[in-house]
Amino acid sequence: MGTRSALDHDLTNIRDDILRLGSLVSEAVEKAFSAFATNDLQLAQEVIRGDDEIDSLHHALEGRITTTVALQQPMASDLRKLIADLLITNELERMGDYAEGISRTIVRHGEEDTLQVSDKLKDMSRLVIDMIGSIMKAYLDESPDSARDAARYDDKMDMLYREHLTNLVTRMGAGELSIEEGIHLMWAAHNLERIGDRVTNIAERIVYARTGELGGLNPKGNKVSG
Repeated sequence: MGTRSALDHDLTNIRDDILRLGSLVSEAVEKAFSAFATNDLQLAQEVIRGDDEIDSLHHALEGRITTTVALQQPMASDLRKLIADLLITNELERMGDYAEGISRTIVRHGEEDTLQVSDKLKDMSRLVIDMIGSIMKAYLDESPDSARDAARYDDKMDMLYREHLTNLVTRMGAGELSIEEGIHLMWAAHNLERIGDRVTNIAERIVYARTGELGGLNPKGNKVSG
């Protein structure tokens, strides 16, 4: 296999595994919130166990990407793409950790009454799952414009997060919600908000891979998270 053909083969395999990783993460987030909203301990444990598969694929991708860079010595756009792929795998792995974190909250909560999940928190979960789907489609299409579009939803996510926290603090202050339950609800919202931030980071990597621009979301008025 010639050098160019070998590189193309490696790039394709890496892309396919990143898409698989994104699918695993999306499924984990959806299951984690479902477990949280219904106090389903069995489903929460399933998400926690499933994080091992996400971690394993993440580590395999890291190894494959670094080996491809070392052996194929890609240049220009190919090198940018591989750098972006490495960073994207890290972002997806962290998103999987946040899903696991939501599930561990349910395990800590135990078999107590189901948490009072607000409409704002449900809206956050639906939005973040949509954001993951949109950003992985932008990755598949190698579309900077679609990546920027997906990242714009992070402003709405932040707004929902602030409104949710304000509501929780008000209810806890009025004695309508226990401190322990309030903390569980805050922690779930925090993890969802951080997943949204990671989507924005992935969008920036997609823009960089295609255009070479660093901070390529800023001209569009988007927040870029560290």
